[in-house]
Amino acid sequence: MFRYGVLQKSTTMSTAKLNDSKAFIVNHKRQRAVRDAMAHAWKGYTTFAFGKDELKPLSYSYSQRWGNWSISLVDALDTLYLFGMLDEYETAKKYVQNIDFGQSPIGHRVPVFEMTIRALGGLLGAYELDQDPMLLKKAQEVGDTLALAFDTPTGIPWPTIDLNNISSTGITDVCIAEAGSLQLEFAKLSELTGNPKYRTLADRASEALEKAERQHQGLYPTFINVETGKYNTVFPYSAGARADSFYEYLLKQYILHGGREQKYKEQYITATEAIVDNLVRKSHRGMTFIGSMSSTGEFYREMEHLACFYPGLLALGAQVTGRKQDLDLAEKLTRTCYLSYKLMASGLGPEIFSFPESSTNVHNLESYSEELGATIVDARYLLRPETLESIFLLYRATGNRKYQDWGWSIFESIERYTKVNGGYAAMLDVRKPNAPNNLNDSMESFFLAETLKYLYLLFSSVDLIPLDKYVLNTEAHPLRVITV
Repeated sequence: MFRYGVLQKSTTMSTAKLNDSKAFIVNHKRQRAVRDAMAHAWKGYTTFAFGKDELKPLSYSYSQRWGNWSISLVDALDTLYLFGMLDEYETAKKYVQNIDFGQSPIGHRVPVFEMTIRALGGLLGAYELDQDPMLLKKAQEVGDTLALAFDTPTGIPWPTIDLNNISSTGITDVCIAEAGSLQLEFAKLSELTGNPKYRTLADRASEALEKAERQHQGLYPTFINVETGKYNTVFPYSAGARADSFYEYLLKQYILHGGREQKYKEQYITATEAIVDNLVRKSHRGMTFIGSMSSTGEFYREMEHLACFYPGLLALGAQVTGRKQDLDLAEKLTRTCYLSYKLMASGLGPEIFSFPESSTNVHNLESYSEELGATIVDARYLLRPETLESIFLLYRATGNRKYQDWGWSIFESIERYTKVNGGYAAMLDVRKPNAPNNLNDSMESFFLAETLKYLYLLFSSVDLIPLDKYVLNTEAHPLRVITV
């Protein structure tokens, strides 16, 4: 059974990472501070929203936006376990026994991707640490429910399903992140249950995405039609929203299967080369960023917070594939993402920012950040994890403690500006941290599952979730590498 990860003096430390007592003491204090933040967030959830989907920390209420599947609770299970919050974990786990993952309210459409990464991933991650058979049983319940979405002409799943009216299909286009980010969880479920059907379903979807005609080798259009299996080229090529985790899972499938299935490595390398060639640019200030591109080749200079996961993927890929040149690019992109936080008045990063071609080509001076050299397109901070994810992975890849300092700086800003009595709240404008009414009544489950977990792991021994033995799904749930 996996041992939870509070740092102790008797723990075997990696001398390359924490080779002196001062660093150990600093990291121990930081780790405990992150644990305290989780305790505060969890207290808010259990007090005002226990068993509900999401906490609304400003109004001390809750949202059931995910169909009454207790998503914050399920998504947070392995975080509670890793943080050593075992009483809270046992209480949450007991509640899981009574969740019916085969039902949802009348009129609600279950989002297949979100429930795969949050519900199925959350249950599998907790099972991998705890080995409680009940968790695997509940994971299989989720898998059986979501499997209904794969009954399509192409094998590409419907993006949503109505459990009260399965024949109701909804929209016919699905984004590649939704169709191509189910494979880790379904393959793991097959391995643990001994039933190959789950991986077979997910692999069929992957094959349809791969064989569909594309204009650029290695780049995948953002949407594909579930019924025809043809890509929709209206939307830009991107490594951000609606595409991000598709590229992530190319590499992580290779890792999950122990490096035995070369096609995933080859697909990842081809995609990486295409993204670097077509979507990566430098700003007039010399900052490296990821934009997007239309099907006709027009380049868009906006960078999304969601795309800040990508440097972490590059760093992980550099270690796994031997493409050491990708680590240099990963460091440059991570610096850009970090500076998008550091150079805001709140120390928190905006949702979208855009780099003009030159300082004289700024169309909206009011939204322009002179410090960053970019226009702030969407100033919200939604408690997202992507920049911290990359900072964590860059630290694991390089051992450079500056990444721990960067993560701590972001954590201090989270504490200073988003912590409220009821938990933590998203920010509406990162440029105006002290403005009245600048917080949004929302604490998404990924704050518990990812944001705080990446921070905790950043200050932990590398023996906690070693990346040669685990792969983290796109919601940061740890899945053991399949050794067979």
